[in-house]
Amino acid sequence: MKNLGYERTPTNAKFRVTMPDGTQYDVPVQTIVDSRDENYREDKEDTIGYIRRGTLTGYEISDWAANNMNWSDVEGVAVKVDVPLPLTDFQDGWTNGDRKIVGEI
Repeated sequence: MKNLGYERTPTNAKFRVTMPDGTQYDVPVQTIVDSRDENYREDKEDTIGYIRRGTLTGYEISDWAANNMNWSDVEGVAVKVDVPLPLTDFQDGWTNGDRKIVGEI
């Protein structure tokens, strides 16, 4: 947790993002709230404390990350998540999946 010169509430939560290719990454929420709280330093914002007290919602974290940070701000702390592939029902895929003929007949 970044020292901003005032008392803040720490967290070990992760912010999980799914990329367009389906890969998922976990980013420490602390990295995101450090950025947000630093921006509101004069007001001594404590994003996590405010969320726990019900003054803010977790939406603030997602909103701040998407609208005020870049991937380059978090890629050094982002961890790729190994998500197990779901079991494939090949019979269902065979009978109900997208089907088309490719190539010349």
